[in-house]
Amino acid sequence: MTRLLLLLLTAMPALAVEIIAHRGFSARAPENTLGAFHLAWEYGTDACELDVYLTADGKTAVIHDKDTQRTTGQQLDVAKSTQAQLTALGAGAWKGAAWAEEKIPTLEQALATLPQGKKRFFIEIKCGAEIVPELKRILDPMKDRAAQLAIIAFKREAAAESKKALPWIQVYRLASGKTKDKQPTDLTRLIADTQADKLDGLDLSQADFPWDEAMVQQIRAAGLGLYVWTVNQPADVRRFARLGVDGITTDDPIMAREALAGQ
Repeated sequence: MTRLLLLLLTAMPALAVEIIAHRGFSARAPENTLGAFHLAWEYGTDACELDVYLTADGKTAVIHDKDTQRTTGQQLDVAKSTQAQLTALGAGAWKGAAWAEEKIPTLEQALATLPQGKKRFFIEIKCGAEIVPELKRILDPMKDRAAQLAIIAFKREAAAESKKALPWIQVYRLASGKTKDKQPTDLTRLIADTQADKLDGLDLSQADFPWDEAMVQQIRAAGLGLYVWTVNQPADVRRFARLGVDGITTDDPIMAREALAGQ
């Protein structure tokens, strides 16, 4: 990308649809690292998504998988390892020599990259509700930046307990279009559960859900926000924007912004 194009993109006014960098700018940088978050902010993304686990000593580690093998080349079970053991591991070399110094960050380290203003983090809980007290400890001092934070979770209890403990933060329920036993997700039931738990909306996979105007209207009629993940093709970015979702999660926020700019 030329410097001129970068300046044009970052100078563009906020779009009606929020662009969320999936695990940071993971198309170009090692996912869930400080480098990936810094790169996403540098290139003008509206938000970053990250994944967080509770460690064996009751602290946090920003990583997607249950173990460290894929991104570090070393095999540790995240939930059975201490924060110090995890954050000592290199998490960037697999993406290229330029990233060799990247480590698994803590949640506090990741949040420290968040610029002041309108940018925000979507914090995905990868474990269960047991992490909520530690999230509360870390996030409560950031109440003055409430608009810059959101929590997302697949597990209903994790999402519900987060909303109870942190009512000032937006919380969204994640869902795939199919259940673990390969059956279609019951969207009507999912909406009802989300309302009952007093959550702020849904964050849904682009795959397997019957995405159309009627589906979006059903969710909107329930008073819920709506996000979609993980969208990596320009035509799909434009399609979801036309459907009126609030935000689009993508591995490549520059591609997404260019796709919308070309509409």
